[in-house]
Amino acid sequence: MRLAVLAAALSLIGLPVLADGHGEREAALDWRTQATEIDRGKLDRYEDAVTKGMMESRVAGEEHGAYNELTSIMEGTLAPADAEKLKGQWNCRTIKAGGPFAGFVVYGWFRCEVVERDGRLFFEKLTGSQRMSGFFYERDEKSWVLLAAPNEGHSGPIRAYSGPEGGITDPQLMDEPAIAALLEDGRARIVFPWPELESTFNVLEMKRR
Repeated sequence: MRLAVLAAALSLIGLPVLADGHGEREAALDWRTQATEIDRGKLDRYEDAVTKGMMESRVAGEEHGAYNELTSIMEGTLAPADAEKLKGQWNCRTIKAGGPFAGFVVYGWFRCEVVERDGRLFFEKLTGSQRMSGFFYERDEKSWVLLAAPNEGHSGPIRAYSGPEGGITDPQLMDEPAIAALLEDGRARIVFPWPELESTFNVLEMKRR
């Protein structure tokens, strides 16, 4: 009885009521409670990064005939965010769009995978000199947020995402937030807005192995 009265009182003043840790678990699945302040800002300005990066990369991309590869992955029709369809082995490549340097760069194909870990979707780029990993969080009916981190020295063990406290200042090691989605043609994409180095956004194009 006293617990019911306390819960009612807390609800009246707008405080959360936690039952057996349920509220804490819900908070842990909310990307905003897990992201650093810097990364929340990057993801809030996601559309701005895509618009600016596409404009900046158009000239450089058209000069060597590969701009259509960027538009193909960025303008593809999104499919519903189905976790089972995201799981598994993928071939993946990074395209860097915009920025003050090359303006447009397409890299070769490497290996990535999405698996279930601790009851959640977990991403890892398995090969290449720049690897990363992190957990997905539900964003809306057609996308996820990925909070990823690069491995230290690009060859050692994968480190965990910093979490809300942040603290990583080395641009080579800073966390990498992204928006991920499935496309109707069977591909997937992971878009990293406002990376610390080189580009305005990076997109990881993913095709089934």
